Amino acid sequence: MLPIGERIRNLRRTRNETQEGLSEILGVSFQAVSRWENGDAYPDIELLPKIAAHFGVTTDILLGADEETRNTEREKRLENYRTALSTGDGTMEHFRTSMEAYREFPDHPSFAVRALYDLVIHKCMEREQALPIVRELCESLVGTDAQSEAVRFMYLFEDEDKLSRWEQLTAWQYTSPRLYEERYDYREEIDNCNRQRQKNLFAELDYSFIHYFGKRAEGDREDPASWATGLECALRIIDCLRDPSDDEDGWISERTYILMRLARYRFLLGNRTDGYDALRKAVELAEIVMSRPPEYVFSFHTSVLDLVNGSRLNDFDPLVSESDTMTSCFYDMIATIGGNGTGWFEVVKDEPEYQNIAARIRAMNPVNAK
Repeated sequence: MLPIGERIRNLRRTRNETQEGLSEILGVSFQAVSRWENGDAYPDIELLPKIAAHFGVTTDILLGADEETRNTEREKRLENYRTALSTGDGTMEHFRTSMEAYREFPDHPSFAVRALYDLVIHKCMEREQALPIVRELCESLVGTDAQSEAVRFMYLFEDEDKLSRWEQLTAWQYTSPRLYEERYDYREEIDNCNRQRQKNLFAELDYSFIHYFGKRAEGDREDPASWATGLECALRIIDCLRDPSDDEDGWISERTYILMRLARYRFLLGNRTDGYDALRKAVELAEIVMSRPPEYVFSFHTSVLDLVNGSRLNDFDPLVSESDTMTSCFYDMIATIGGNGTGWFEVVKDEPEYQNIAARIRAMNPVNAK
């Protein structure tokens, strides 16, 4: 362990200070400083905190406390902060303690998160004053296990025109719409919140129907039997959310895609009759969509989704605003059935009945009818 005098000399030299300069700051003679550094004398105990503060170290480090002692003291301070922060959420005192802990232990994200809860959720400070602190704390959490918490806080609190930076940090494609729902709710924007909630519900149902209603076989291939059963179930669920007597509603794009997949799996299972029934129904729905003008609005006609509408130019997908998403869906269908796409219907492509259906599909779009 280095003598305290040698430690003072090393700290002084790192700051490019002279013995005379240090002695003036501490209020002692430069001879006293010289004696400390030569090991001929030790500073008075009352001077130790002043010397440590001047060099920006703890008295433990100045005195040469060993690593184990420093770690013990550090754990003690951590535990003291945790105890102090276990109650009083939302108060200014709790916030100040959280910030103090965050400054001392920046490698412990939980302290930044606690301060954010005080600022954002409990609103212990006016937004104008709190916003710069919230930004600092959230930036400090990027790349840590608490990054998702930071993204959520910024969606609630940040200015609209600065959210793009945080959209890039969301975990998966439906995270942003869900966070916008929380944002609108937090800001008491009731109409926006209700609309976003319904759009998110539709998106979650859509994702479930497409990804979760069948099993994977060996080699991560789709199992046709389980998917045929699952997609039949999806169609029954959709019928519970619509008027089955009217095909022209907001589910028309979803049902078209599901029926196409269902037809494919039935063909793979050797069930030609039911496969063609599903494919013909998909074509009928596609003809309805393509016969309407691009701006035509398809509504759900149900209070569960009455705020969500879509057209060929503005799909129901909450991730897009103005796009040809629905149109693209049907053009992809045309390419697929026309034999230029993914080969979904390879097993029946040469059958006369399939060729008749393919001709109907191609007729919907002269560009693809060649």
